[in-house]
Amino acid sequence: MSNRVAALFGIQYPVVMGAISSVPELAAAISNAGGLGCMAGAAAPAEELRARIQRFRELSDKPFAINFPIVLTPEKQLGEKMQLMLEERVPVVITSAGNPKLWTTFLKEGGCRVAHVLPTLYHAQKAVEAGVDAIIAEPAESGGYRGEHEVSMMVLIPAIRRAFPGVPLLAAGAVADGAGLAAVMALGAEGVQLGTRFLATVEANAPEHVRKLILAATDTSTMSAEGRVKPRVSKPEFAMEVLGEKRQTQMGQVSALITDIKPVEEVMRELIEGGFAAARRVADSLGELAATPV
Repeated sequence: MSNRVAALFGIQYPVVMGAISSVPELAAAISNAGGLGCMAGAAAPAEELRARIQRFRELSDKPFAINFPIVLTPEKQLGEKMQLMLEERVPVVITSAGNPKLWTTFLKEGGCRVAHVLPTLYHAQKAVEAGVDAIIAEPAESGGYRGEHEVSMMVLIPAIRRAFPGVPLLAAGAVADGAGLAAVMALGAEGVQLGTRFLATVEANAPEHVRKLILAATDTSTMSAEGRVKPRVSKPEFAMEVLGEKRQTQMGQVSALITDIKPVEEVMRELIEGGFAAARRVADSLGELAATPV
């Protein structure tokens, strides 16, 4: 397989689910549709997480991932959960919001693939030094944990690709459709991690207020939250307009491009087929320009 992300994770399409849910049903739907389903592992006690892994395997025989934002995972539970990853032979572990050196070697020696989510070129260097198998680059537009950093997708992806051409690279955030997939791949990414788009699916069964906020969002409806990890959230005044109350719900800037709730399989098909169509349109247009005499 020529796509390094798909080959690394053993999946059909280089599309990874962000850590938007801790339940196996959505993760299994995404894995069964050809992507890499993912369950958030920070909050659940170890034995509850084990039960969710086993439930996933009842729903799918495909690869999956568990995500750990290191600074948000209770320290006394983290070692136990990492040991659990080996015991349960979890195919992929995704870490973020912390030092990748802490667990990368342990997990890889135990048979896991390890990807690390990060917001800057500096952090990419640290992840490569730690020996991660893949980088998931998270720009300012994303709904995830970026800390103080506000590097845009247009800069972050090419910068990391130029610096580390040998490392599989995924773009996290700002992609909701095939055109977005084609765009980030043109910048140098080999795959995507999607959170908000998969949250707006039938299988996600997201709370009604979350669905309403995503579907009503415009390009100015989100902001960076306060605190240590600074996820992107809905603006209180926007939530007041939509819900009648001020709420800060975690959601990416890409919410502005999402207009419906649809099945995971349909989202995946539109990503891949739409991405191919968008890339072909751009290639044809540039081909015509390049053939035009100066």
